[in-house]
Amino acid sequence: MNTNNRVRSSDYLYEVCKEYPVMVINTECGTGKYHFNCIGYKSNQLLIEYSLITDEHYKDTTQISSSIGDKYYLTVAQLLIAYKNLAAA
Repeated sequence: MNTNNRVRSSDYLYEVCKEYPVMVINTECGTGKYHFNCIGYKSNQLLIEYSLITDEHYKDTTQISSSIGDKYYLTVAQLLIAYKNLAAA
């Protein structure tokens, strides 16, 4: 994928994430509520960063925070699967 297509793709994803910024993510330490933070690149891979939200309805929040931290990163494929599952629910 060339640079222009990458920029365009990240712009589209940014708009989608801004429109639907809250996501419930099932982590290896439990289920937490997250808010979209930003999009960036690491090792030439596009990643979407979410920040953990303290919410009394999600009892695993403290465990998640202490075990894996307050940030969670999704690849584009993971994000699309999450939105697909949300749409199917």
